[in-house]
Amino acid sequence: MSEEEKPSLPLDLNSSPGTTTVEVARAGASTRKERARRRAMSGHYDELAALLPDLAPRASRADILDEATAYIRALEDKAAELAAYRAVAARRSRTRDGAAEMVLSGETSSFAVRLRAARPGDLTRVIEVFHGHSVPVLAATVVRNGGEAAVTVTTAVVAPVVAGKIEADIISSA
Repeated sequence: MSEEEKPSLPLDLNSSPGTTTVEVARAGASTRKERARRRAMSGHYDELAALLPDLAPRASRADILDEATAYIRALEDKAAELAAYRAVAARRSRTRDGAAEMVLSGETSSFAVRLRAARPGDLTRVIEVFHGHSVPVLAATVVRNGGEAAVTVTTAVVAPVVAGKIEADIISSA
């Protein structure tokens, strides 16, 4: 048999002696799958990094995950705040002229509640709402005019999320 007539066999110089062609093919397929998996994961990390505001360029994967976690928490807090405002707006739309108003200024927060049909114990119920949210009341006033009453409560500064919840609770209790 001449050199030209000999069949050529695929040789893998990296395989160990005794390794069959099937084993070499399986190892190659496994390597290709792993490489494709790594490329896909890298693409997913790049996509996640592109969605994050204020992420440092060339951030590590650990930094990307940390920033994503913090960003999701911030979005959840904002969603809770918006839900509280939505609840207040919905309750306000069911009551005439709105039952409560809130003003945050400087180092104090002021809440004004209009009670159309004032009943005994209304001031106590309003103050209990603040107590239920662990917000100390600095001052409270009540003004009556006929069957209506206006309650004004002054507190130390209250976070907007908490203030929205207090306002919603005051409206539902009034």
